[in-house]
Amino acid sequence: MLRHGIIGTGGEFVMLYGNEANGTIEMRTSARPEGPWSEARVLVTHREIGGLYAPFIHPWSTDTDLYFTASRWGDYNVILLRTTLS
Repeated sequence: MLRHGIIGTGGEFVMLYGNEANGTIEMRTSARPEGPWSEARVLVTHREIGGLYAPFIHPWSTDTDLYFTASRWGDYNVILLRTTLS
């Protein structure tokens, strides 16, 4: 369960955002909310699922799995995605 914005194996803060220049959804982590933040880790590319934007961390996230939603331009649907934190 997500607790106070801290998830992952190291108890870090996690930030998700859409990188429009690359067409990706990316994640960064930090020990503190003010940073410094890690290098970006690409979670989804436009080749995998096109037109994604507005990622939002879902409260189902755990220390090992990050659940997040993202909206899709083409049909304006919201989809639920999961990635493993390792």
